[in-house]
Amino acid sequence: MAISWDKLEDTSDTDPPIVTLYGGAKLGKTTLASEFPAPYYCRTGEGERQSAGTPMKSFGVSETYQDVIDQMDYMLQAEHDRRSFVLDALDGLEIMIHTEACARNNWPDIEAPGYGRGYQAAQMIWHEFINKALELKKAGIYVVLIAHVKAKTVPGVTTDSYPRYMLNLRDDAGSAICDASDLIGFLHQPVSIKKEDLGFKKTANRGQGGGDVSIAVQERPGFIAGNRYQITKPTLPFKLGKGFAALNAYFPPQPDVKTETVEEEEEAT
Repeated sequence: MAISWDKLEDTSDTDPPIVTLYGGAKLGKTTLASEFPAPYYCRTGEGERQSAGTPMKSFGVSETYQDVIDQMDYMLQAEHDRRSFVLDALDGLEIMIHTEACARNNWPDIEAPGYGRGYQAAQMIWHEFINKALELKKAGIYVVLIAHVKAKTVPGVTTDSYPRYMLNLRDDAGSAICDASDLIGFLHQPVSIKKEDLGFKKTANRGQGGGDVSIAVQERPGFIAGNRYQITKPTLPFKLGKGFAALNAYFPPQPDVKTETVEEEEEAT
């Protein structure tokens, strides 16, 4: 490659983001995804269903990894009015990828080759999927990846071990998805702890909260989150119908996508 300082280019990202959303059950992950512009809904299992009042168009439940790739290719190649690709969920896709790795190598199961070789083969397929997601992004399509949550005890560097919330995937797959994502949002309910006196010198901790849902966009020891957009607030509000607007204030602007500004008063609550 010929190198010349005159050929330096601006590498600022102007494309729509790849967004990964994860959290506990029924917190609004799919509802938030449905607020993205003109979403296409790719389901990886019967258990993944959109919420009432948030219709998204879909070809139905995907049965194989190739079904998912075919839908992504269709969005890249065919004429359509969809602006967002929503995958629900990464947990189901992981099962499909393991099945695909076995099929390609004639293995009865992912553990059959031993020494982690099965998971190494699966990791290569994960990167195929990520490259396809990057193609969608480059084509001007928002990519939203939904995952469930798991808690894992991690060793502290200067502390004792502690639990941490993360994507419900194998660690290598979860890391690859997080690396490719422009925003990783952890949906959760803010909780305060109240100590209750049980008598006889016994106490118990009770979790309390107002039921509001926040989107954590900055990482903390207790959970994985993050973004490439220098969002200064650790959490953003998720109010029905305004979740995408809260995020889109920080995304690279797209000429055909307009949202209302979320008021500071609403963010403060």
